[in-house]
Amino acid sequence: MLVKRIRLKPGYVLLEMGGEFNIFSEADKMNGSLVCMPSINELGIALWALMEKGVDCEGLIRYTMERNGIDEEEAELDVGEFLAKLIHAGIVDCDK
Repeated sequence: MLVKRIRLKPGYVLLEMGGEFNIFSEADKMNGSLVCMPSINELGIALWALMEKGVDCEGLIRYTMERNGIDEEEAELDVGEFLAKLIHAGIVDCDK
């Protein structure tokens, strides 16, 4: 994985609305979720919670391997896809 360290930027929250989990700006959460972010699946919810605790990329991959019973390559792809969405939306800071 090209990203070594990733941190959630302050000011974003994960909230359930209408049965789906979405990321909102704390300052504007009454106006809807971020336009560039689709709803978050169960794995994304778990990864978000781990990132809030400061878990690094390797920890996210290990968690995904254990949770889903998959190999490292597949877990890295799953985590990478989720992180790419966060990076594209400007929700995280990362070091490569």
